[in-house]
Amino acid sequence: MKIFVTGGTGFIGSHLVRALVADGHEVLAFRREKSSLARCEDFSGRVIWMNQDAPDWTRRIIAEKPSVIIHAAWAGVTAAERADWKIQAANLTLFADLLHIAGNVGLAQFIALGSQAEYGFINGRVDETHPCRPDTAYGVTKLAALALLEGFARQKTMPYVWLRLFSVYGPGEGEAWFIPNLIRQMKLGQSPQLSGCEQRYDYLHVHDLAAALPAVLRHPEVSGVFNLGSNASLSLKQVVQLVKEYTGCRVEPAFGALPYRIGQSMHMEGDSTRFNQAFGFQPQISLADGLRQLVEETK
Repeated sequence: MKIFVTGGTGFIGSHLVRALVADGHEVLAFRREKSSLARCEDFSGRVIWMNQDAPDWTRRIIAEKPSVIIHAAWAGVTAAERADWKIQAANLTLFADLLHIAGNVGLAQFIALGSQAEYGFINGRVDETHPCRPDTAYGVTKLAALALLEGFARQKTMPYVWLRLFSVYGPGEGEAWFIPNLIRQMKLGQSPQLSGCEQRYDYLHVHDLAAALPAVLRHPEVSGVFNLGSNASLSLKQVVQLVKEYTGCRVEPAFGALPYRIGQSMHMEGDSTRFNQAFGFQPQISLADGLRQLVEETK
């Protein structure tokens, strides 16, 4: 199929594009003039890159007639930016443009990446019946995009899949995020300054996320909202101890050196049973194996 992917130069998007190219699809991918292709060096020559800064980019995409859109781009994913209403609301402009494209090409399927932030405060394991009460600009805007997609899909009778992601990790993740930063410090023999790390999180390896997309593409008759995670959780203290073991770090992490954030969720885990059953999918990479591989690959 011909597939248009937004966010193709980013952490998650680059892995999605790589998997789609390997699966034999023709991929159109967004990039800005200033975008780095560092994450895409191994497949960049096999992708048709579309310039997001070009004033007529929507016309060019429509002329290419993609049969599927995969929307992985989102501005403002850092903690500070997630509270910025202006940054978050600006994402809806791009989303509206994508719906315009979908309406002009007779799209066969629209796949978009949502977030657990749509649920708001979570303290436990949640499935898709959990009420959505987002408490950040990021979560509210994601939920607004979903409402636009659902309304459009009803009107156009278009299949869509909205994937509510929990925590995703793996090669290419930004160095400032928890796991890459933890590995870097422990490889240097430093003592990470941490909270008590008693919170339990659901971590999905980005390779498993990328493997889930072909499964979705094989079932265009399925529509709806689905949690997508590892379907399990570990405490952050266990994550830290695994990284300590794999790096051989002899310095003890400073648990309790930092306070928990105000409103800190102590258990954030998604029940992905509905997704796994609908698409015949099971994650293959355990957190222990994924962390070991990351430690080995980190310079």
